[in-house]
Amino acid sequence: MQRSRRCLVVMATSFKSIFRDYLKRYGMLRLIFRISVKVREKITRRWYREMLFSRCQYSGGAIVVGPDVWWNFHFSHPEKIIFGEGTVMNGECYINAHGGVVFGRYCHVGKGLTIFSSNHNYKSTFSIPYGDDDILKSVSIGDCVWIGANVNILPGTSIGDGAIISMGSVVRGAVPSGAIVAGNPAKIVGYRDMESYRKLSELKAFV
Repeated sequence: MQRSRRCLVVMATSFKSIFRDYLKRYGMLRLIFRISVKVREKITRRWYREMLFSRCQYSGGAIVVGPDVWWNFHFSHPEKIIFGEGTVMNGECYINAHGGVVFGRYCHVGKGLTIFSSNHNYKSTFSIPYGDDDILKSVSIGDCVWIGANVNILPGTSIGDGAIISMGSVVRGAVPSGAIVAGNPAKIVGYRDMESYRKLSELKAFV
């Protein structure tokens, strides 16, 4: 009995020491935030997983999905889609992944996103208005990208980490990390504060 008590005292002392060192290094606010993130992940992970396949339409195939991905959309060639951890997809989205589509971690996508990663070959000499062979160009979307409603992303597009795609934009080509783009065709209209972005990323302050 005394031995068990001594073990409990040692464990409690060790915990207090670790807790005190953490507070000195990171502070109370960061500790509370990290605990809340972990609790939220535990609570929501199972529910998200159970709802995942009941809320999407698809054409068969094996999608690579990170934990806590939330989606509601239609896609083709799903065997070529990768969703990173924590990505959120809103309704009425369509993804054609024939050429391959990759989402990074913690992306947030508004309603009505359309992505194409292939196009018809109009230069075909065998048939018109285009040939029966597709031109494949993969689409890559980095971490923590915010995509507004009714955005169109064309084949071959690459979007850097932390970029913001304004509502209704038509995106083609390379979007730098942290860039804010808008319009048709989408053009850079500003940049987010990347120093703040990096700090929040290190803190894992993901929505």
